[in-house]
Amino acid sequence: MSANFRLETLMDLSGRGNAAVVCRCGHAGVIDGKKLWRYFLAHAWDTRLHMAGDHLRCTRCRARQPRIRLTSQKPTTDFGPRDDREWKELVRRLRG
Repeated sequence: MSANFRLETLMDLSGRGNAAVVCRCGHAGVIDGKKLWRYFLAHAWDTRLHMAGDHLRCTRCRARQPRIRLTSQKPTTDFGPRDDREWKELVRRLRG
């Protein structure tokens, strides 16, 4: 891999690790990269990193637009559906 690789989408991030999400208030967490990418795809949201913050909200201060970066740390938050049944239910609900 090139040292000049630049993350542009959640797909790029999910292939390399997890997402470290840091709010302006200082609250931080690590989200599973693959789960985050799949969640955005299920909702048909824009997966570009600079747009992803529009759909994430701080659990402490409720602010939007956190900083998102790549990390190799293990996830610290339980984000999105937990198993295949919940993923299927989410997709079914979003389809109408």
